[in-house]
Amino acid sequence: MMLDQAARHREPIVANLLIGGKEIASSDRLEVRNPARPAEVVGMVVRGTPAQVDAAVAAARKAQPAWEGLTFKQRALALEAGLKKLEEDVDARAEVFVRENGKPFSQARAELVSVPKRQRVALSFADELDAEHRVQCETGRTIVTSRPYGVVVSIVPWNSPDILAFTQVVAALLAGNGVVLKPPESCPLTLIDSVRRFAESLPPGIINVVTGLPGEIGDALTTHADVGKIGFTGSIPAARHIMSNAAQTIKGLTLELGGNDPAILLKDVVLDQAAIARMMTATFMMSGQVCMAIKRYYVHRSRKDEFLEKFSAAIDELVVGDGLLPQVTLGPLHSKAGLSRARELVLDAETRGASVSELGTVLDAGVFDDGYFMRPTLVTDLADDARLVMEEQFCPAVPVGTFDSIDEAIGRSNATCFGLGGSVWGRDVEEAIEVARRIESGQVWINSHGILAINHRAPYGGVKQSGMGRKSGLQGIREYLHSQTITSFEQSP
Repeated sequence: MMLDQAARHREPIVANLLIGGKEIASSDRLEVRNPARPAEVVGMVVRGTPAQVDAAVAAARKAQPAWEGLTFKQRALALEAGLKKLEEDVDARAEVFVRENGKPFSQARAELVSVPKRQRVALSFADELDAEHRVQCETGRTIVTSRPYGVVVSIVPWNSPDILAFTQVVAALLAGNGVVLKPPESCPLTLIDSVRRFAESLPPGIINVVTGLPGEIGDALTTHADVGKIGFTGSIPAARHIMSNAAQTIKGLTLELGGNDPAILLKDVVLDQAAIARMMTATFMMSGQVCMAIKRYYVHRSRKDEFLEKFSAAIDELVVGDGLLPQVTLGPLHSKAGLSRARELVLDAETRGASVSELGTVLDAGVFDDGYFMRPTLVTDLADDARLVMEEQFCPAVPVGTFDSIDEAIGRSNATCFGLGGSVWGRDVEEAIEVARRIESGQVWINSHGILAINHRAPYGGVKQSGMGRKSGLQGIREYLHSQTITSFEQSP
């Protein structure tokens, strides 16, 4: 994929709302800009209103009863037809995704390709969900069945909007709910196009899209009396506000929030080229803007020098620039605010006396200076109370600490309000698993980490302030269902 002059001067894409199976346009729009080239307007979306939220919820509520009346298997067949549409025009869609998000083309394309593959795992549970479950009963029969919530609101962030949205949406729809989706206002274009394609195979109104600013339509979505459940992926402060709103009508909640994932490198860690490559991907994919990225390294003191030498050399191979250029492996941060905060975290580390190494190669200095770029940064000799260690940095700067005992490493790993993921790296897998059992997080990987290590047949989610509820696997679908127990009293003749 080459960035030519035509790509730099395309007309902005205009994306509309989707309500009741119809596209709804408006002259009141929000701009979507390219974080690599902020002067470029990639597209525009409708600045939605509370009245349009009401219309979308009403459309989902109207379409939902007939959809609920189908079996799980019947719904799965319809959803499969929609997923097939997502296999079309992948390269063109990935190019738009790069321009509105910033991530390199290879990562954008891989995300779009992965969506239908991952969601087919969810559809594979349809037969199991259709099966009747009985519990022993002394008076007659007890049947445990399930009911959907009715209308589900799905709210997702900008970093991986297609993956995150479809993980919520497909589970909610398979469970028999209607859906209202709010895409991220700074990166909505590819997701809107994906949903439009997907919705062509579904009943009108069963999935609706409303774009807009959180401060203008967020409360309308999360307090609406006809919404039974909210699926949210995003920040902890936003989740607190949503929880408060949901409490007004006791709505169901599934929340995937921030992470500060530790990686513990044991004394017997294997530091070959393949392991370093997995660490690199888990740390610097999407410029570190991943909830389950490795955000802190704890390395056994005896392996520190070897790790830093090999890891630094690998980081220095990264090429920073516009994600549409084939040489680029590290794109910009998504926003000016994110870049400013990242610089603050690194400056705080420097003022504390840490060793800060800016690595990698800048492909084009002019583009670098104009966009929201940051070179990959390795930080050592930093105290555990520094902001770069305590906070979720969401940038390509990572601290590395050392430890002498496993108890020390586990204690420092758990000394955080976050609990999304973590990893343990060592040759002795059984020892690594025992260490993993002591880490306070929703998932722990052994000798791998993050996006490429997830088993999508298993539940995924956080503990502590990293979230509540689970996504993926059978449990991820049951998140969008109420259990219902039916017990009969049957006298003997």
